Amino acid sequence: MPSIQKNGQRALISGVSGCLCFGGGYWRHDYKYAFSIIKKIKPENLIDIGCGPGAFLCEVSRLFPEVQLNALDLSEEMIEETKSRLSGKVTATAGDSENMPLEDEQYQVVTCNMSIHHYPHPQKAVNEMYRILKKGGYLLLNDMDCAAPIRAVANFCFPRLKAGDVKMYNRDEIVELVKTAGFKKIKYRKISPFTFQCIAKK
Repeated sequence: MPSIQKNGQRALISGVSGCLCFGGGYWRHDYKYAFSIIKKIKPENLIDIGCGPGAFLCEVSRLFPEVQLNALDLSEEMIEETKSRLSGKVTATAGDSENMPLEDEQYQVVTCNMSIHHYPHPQKAVNEMYRILKKGGYLLLNDMDCAAPIRAVANFCFPRLKAGDVKMYNRDEIVELVKTAGFKKIKYRKISPFTFQCIAKK
C-alpha cells in the first residue's frame, strides 16, 4: 500500500509540473503573456533565467529578432543545448541563479519561466534578478499557482521525490519575494488554472 500511495503522489506532482500530464509542453501556453509584454516594452536585450533547453528563447528569437538574447542556467548541458538551438543568436552563461556571474544593471527584461520553484533560496535569486536589471527594467516571472490542497500535497512530496523541485509558492509569497528584492510596481495575475505571471518594474 505505501508504494501505491507514493506512486500516486508521483503521478499527481508530475502531472501538475507538466512532466507527465502535459508532456512538458503545457507551460508553453504561458509564453504568450510574456510576449505581449515584450511587444509593448520593445527591449534591446533580454535574459532568461533558468533557461533550460532554450524553448522560450527560441520563440522570442522568432517573434522579436531584433532583441539581443541572453540566457543563464545551472546546467552546462542545458546551456549547450540552448546555444545549439539558437545557432549563435544567444549569449548563454552557466551559473547559479542565486549568485549570478553577471554584471549589475545589464538587461532591460529578465524572464524566469517555471524555474523559481527549483531554487533552494528564492529570495537570493530574485535579489539577483533585481541587481542585473537596468533601472526601469522589467521582471517577468512565471510559475505554478495551484489550488491550496494541490499546493499542500506538492510541497509535502517535493522533498521526498528528489526531482529538483523545492516549493510551490502562493500569491502572497511571490509578491513578498519580489517586493523584498526592491521592486516597486508589481502586478500578479493568474494566467491559467495552474500558473501565474508576476510583472515587476525596477
